[in-house]
Amino acid sequence: MRQSGRLLKWAVVCFIGIFLPARGLDQRAPLENRLAKEELLLAKTPSLYFVLFTKSKVLALKSRGMILQEWKVKSVKAWGDGAPLSPLTLEKKSTLFPPKRTKIQPARNEEETGEFELEALELKDMPSRFSLFMSQLIRVYVHPQAKGFFPRLGNFGHLLAWNFWVPVQNLIFQMRKRDFGALDIKLEKKDDCQSVYWALFDGIQGLIFPL
Repeated sequence: MRQSGRLLKWAVVCFIGIFLPARGLDQRAPLENRLAKEELLLAKTPSLYFVLFTKSKVLALKSRGMILQEWKVKSVKAWGDGAPLSPLTLEKKSTLFPPKRTKIQPARNEEETGEFELEALELKDMPSRFSLFMSQLIRVYVHPQAKGFFPRLGNFGHLLAWNFWVPVQNLIFQMRKRDFGALDIKLEKKDDCQSVYWALFDGIQGLIFPL
């Protein structure tokens, strides 16, 4: 009886150690193949593109298949339908305080003409909380991890939008029988969010994959 019990335990261990990992690999392989095909299409163009890995929690800016910059994602939350496994286009960025240059007013006459310096926007001028409006009704909300009282206070508006406004949107689009998806991306540092805002320009294409 003891020998039979040992054989049963051995069989269970072999099943867990061999068949279950193999099953996981079988499920991952089609996604990896799909990603390779879709990214190859983007890599053939001269334009920059991005890839967001929601499971691995990595956002990468790439060109010709090479990683130019990479950001570690602290957490990913989702509402609604998942992003399609095909390229998405960033239609616009939205934020409460967009970066602005000082407007130069034209002189009314030669006497009012003076010297001026062209103001260059820098990374520190970029917002750290913003929304990305992607094609196919995919919304991506980006914000840093709130540390301290005032950052957490400033995060209140984001929490309100994510927990109330986004579910309402999801319900409205479901009633209209239209797909809608939203992702909440939390990065560790404010500088990382500003860098993402700087790097992802309107019109850039990218992939969002559950890998």
